[in-house]
Amino acid sequence: MLPKFFPLRISVVAIAVASILSAIAVATANNGKEIDMSQLTCEEFAQMGRMEKVMSTVWYSGWSAQKQGNFTFTPDRSVMSARKDSLEAACENNKNDLVLNQLSN
Repeated sequence: MLPKFFPLRISVVAIAVASILSAIAVATANNGKEIDMSQLTCEEFAQMGRMEKVMSTVWYSGWSAQKQGNFTFTPDRSVMSARKDSLEAACENNKNDLVLNQLSN
């Protein structure tokens, strides 16, 4: 009975993967705009859309991990959301400062 449903399972998985990848491509497409993360100001960060902020937070988390020598990553939505909120709060009173400077605060 398993061989009968095997092609169906492959089709369902293939469709699911294609759907996820197309959603990621659409969500991350930003007209080819590049962001110099070392020069991003808090004001520019504040003006970003939600997805850009989350993706920037992931980038900054990786940068911070490298600086600290901690290479553990927990892909948890609530953790990333909390980090984004923390970074937004740190930037709130320092609009003209760089986001990188807020990471050590």
